[in-house]
Order: sequence, then C-alpha cells, then structure tokens
Amino acid sequence: MVTFSHLDRGTPEQLWLASPRLRCVPTMHPQLDRYERLVLVSAHPDDETLAAAGLLQAATQHGLAVRLVVATLGEASHPHSVTHTQEQLAAIRREELDHAISALVPSAVIDCLSLPDGQVSSRQQDLEQAVLGHCSKEQGKTLIVAPWRGDGHTDHAAAGAAAAAAAGRSGNPLLEYPVWMWHWGSPEDSGLPWAALRKLNLGRTGLARKNTAISCHFSQISALSDQPGDEALLAESVLVHFRRPYEVYIDSAGVMAPVGTELAQWASREFDAIHQDFAEPWQAPEAWYEKRKRQLTLAMLPREKFAAGLEIGCSTGVLTQELAERCTSLLGVDLSAQAVRTAMQRTAELPGVSIAQLSVPQQWPPGTFDLIVLSEVGYYFTRSSLQEAVDRSVGALRHDGVLLACHWRHPIEGWPLDGDAVHGYLRQHPALKGIGFYKERDFVLEAFALTNSLPLTNSSPQTGALAPTRDEP
Repeated sequence: MVTFSHLDRGTPEQLWLASPRLRCVPTMHPQLDRYERLVLVSAHPDDETLAAAGLLQAATQHGLAVRLVVATLGEASHPHSVTHTQEQLAAIRREELDHAISALVPSAVIDCLSLPDGQVSSRQQDLEQAVLGHCSKEQGKTLIVAPWRGDGHTDHAAAGAAAAAAAGRSGNPLLEYPVWMWHWGSPEDSGLPWAALRKLNLGRTGLARKNTAISCHFSQISALSDQPGDEALLAESVLVHFRRPYEVYIDSAGVMAPVGTELAQWASREFDAIHQDFAEPWQAPEAWYEKRKRQLTLAMLPREKFAAGLEIGCSTGVLTQELAERCTSLLGVDLSAQAVRTAMQRTAELPGVSIAQLSVPQQWPPGTFDLIVLSEVGYYFTRSSLQEAVDRSVGALRHDGVLLACHWRHPIEGWPLDGDAVHGYLRQHPALKGIGFYKERDFVLEAFALTNSLPLTNSSPQTGALAPTRDEP
C-alpha cells in the first residue's frame, strides 16, 4: 500500500524526463470518433485539470458530449486552516472548477456529487450509479476516464474502482490517469504499470489552455493566507509534472494501444527490459514450479513426435529445449532481442531448432506446422492482436495439428489480459476444438485441434482425465 504526503520532497521532474522508460512510452491512439460521450471522473476539483485537460479538449474537438462527474468538492484540502471553513473551501473550489472547465471545454456538463472529502469509499456505489447515469444507452459508445486505482490516495482509489465497476456493467472502455504517482513513484519502480502507459500529445494550444485552467485552482496552487495551515497544497515541484507537452494514461484494457510499427518498436523495448542481462522473465528454470509446469505441458501433447513445431514467445528458450525432443524441426520466435540471443545460445547444439526475432502476429513465419505452442505469452497481446494471432495460428496449423496453450491464471499487472481471458477466447474460436484440459490455481493448460481435423496419429487413446474444453465454465 502506497503511503505519501504532499509535503514529501517527491520525485524531481528531471528524473522522470531523463528516464528511458518514460521516453519509450508509446503515443496513445484514442480513435475518439468511435464514441458519443466522454465521462470523466475526478475525486476532487483539479484532478481532471491536472491529469486530463488535454483529453477533455480532444474529446470536444471530435464532437463528443463531455460529462464531468466530480465526487467531492475537496473541502478537506486544508484541514488546519484558521481562516477558511470547509464550507467556504467547498464553495471556492466549486467556483475554481467552473472557471477551469470553462477555459477547457465550455460545453461540458459538470455533476458535483458533494460526497465527503476523504471518504469516497463509503459512497462508492453512489459514484458508480452517477457514472452509469451519464453513459450513452448504446454499449461501447462512452469512454470512461477516472483516477488510477493505484494512485495511492484513498479517494482516487475509490473513484477509480467505482468507474471500473461502471465500465464493466455498461460494457464501455476505461482509461485511468495518475496524479500522485508522479510524486511518490520513480522511474526505477518496476511496480508501476509501465506496459499499460500511453502518452497523449497536447500540442502548443492544448498545453496553453491546460496551464490557464491549472491557474484557476488558486486555492491549491497558492497559499490561502500567511497563516499556518493555509499553505499551498500543490507546490511547483508537483505542478511541473503536469506541465509536460503530453499527458499519460493507464490503458490496462488495451483500448488505446499503439499499432503497427510503433507497437512493435515499443514492445520490443519493453521485453528487452524484462530480459535485461539475460534474466529469466519468471522464476528460475530450475524452480520446481517451472519444471513441473513444463512436464505437464509436454505430457499434454497427444503425439510422441511432431514434424514441424512453432513456439510463439519462446523467451529465453527453456521450454524450447524440451520441445525440441518432440519435434523434427522447431522454430522459436520472440520479440525481444535479448531473449532471442539467450535462446540461440541455449539451443545452439540442438538439431532442427532455429530461433528468430519476430513481432507476432504482424510478422508471421512462413510455412505450416503440426504443433503451435502459446506458452505464457497470450496476455501480452491486445484483444485484437490476440484474435489475429489465433486466426493466423489456425491458418498455419496442418489438418492433424495441435495448438497447445499454457498460461498463468493470476492478473498480469499492466497488461490487457490474463490467462483465463486468453483461454476463454481460444475455447470460443469456431475453428478450434478442445482435446485436452488441465487447470489448477496458478495456471491453465489446454490442447486444441482444428474442428475439421484428421484423427490424431501415433497417439494413445484419450481417457477421461483430459476432458473436452467446450463444457469448461
């Protein structure tokens, strides 16, 4: 659990700007024309201005109806003030909000719920209902934007959770924005959702309007008086994070993912960081969990030998080594140059094995295969790229071929999908039928054949231990 104070020194902006990780965050592609409305949730007046002023402007430029749902009026921002009561602060902050939004999006509808500042979690359902009430009737036509649930402030977490629940119930996409993360976080913090970060460029006019709107929140950026307890809440060392020529959003669902060449370049950098200095992305290969999982994966194969195998996301080649014993020829592909180098070294003496650096599904290897393996890689795809990868796998699978998938079942922080979602999609694919299934707390393992496949050869009779996956809930 993150703990911080606005009085902390915080992370200097120079460190963020010098960070290769932040510089490599891909540009967001909002495709706002697909939506009718933007519903932006803020826990306190000024959250939306600091973190999402550019997106608010972009939404109006694309003709979206903007609805702003403000949970509290931020009346507890100066709890020790001797010159202002909470009622006075609430009135001041509401007026500041009106001025700021008028500078950004004059047509926006502002819905102030006046929930108790610091206690949004106690009224989370009220906030969720308010968000739902502003969504378009048609599913998928509203873009919901809210504070990041991991931002470290209890009100931000509750507001983000309420928005996420509303997004799930209404079938609309969710974007999250960080506010205090820039203060307590650091470029070296691997716990931040790096893989899901997206940049929205503001442009000169957009940035100027944002700075004007920020200046409207004078009760937060300047002292209320010279009395103790009336100090400015947002020092310039905090504000500077929001004066960048871009905003940063957290796109865990992949709705604003980069595309084409930009996606490949960014993902390659991200996976190189994971495999830096030839490190393994998960537990060490000799760990019992990993050894046992590989043994179960190999045991799921319904034939002793395959003519041509393809391993998508071969990583450093640990599983590749063992698959090689079951394949006459085997091609392992991965996006990371670091991982590919390690896999090449690991498999250099194995006959019939080749390793290639490819961005799947855009760069798909030629030929057909009677074994295609997706192991611990499916959740790194967006929904659309997963669909394309599976479609290409189906197209490259021989009539008697097998598609084998194995994935961790717990959430993968910062990535669009999890293992259960990947396998749920595989089970629903009309060209695939389940021929083997195993699931436990930590991972799920399944084998699929084509629905029009030939009978499997060189295999033992199926037993009841491997149940068909179509009936799996």
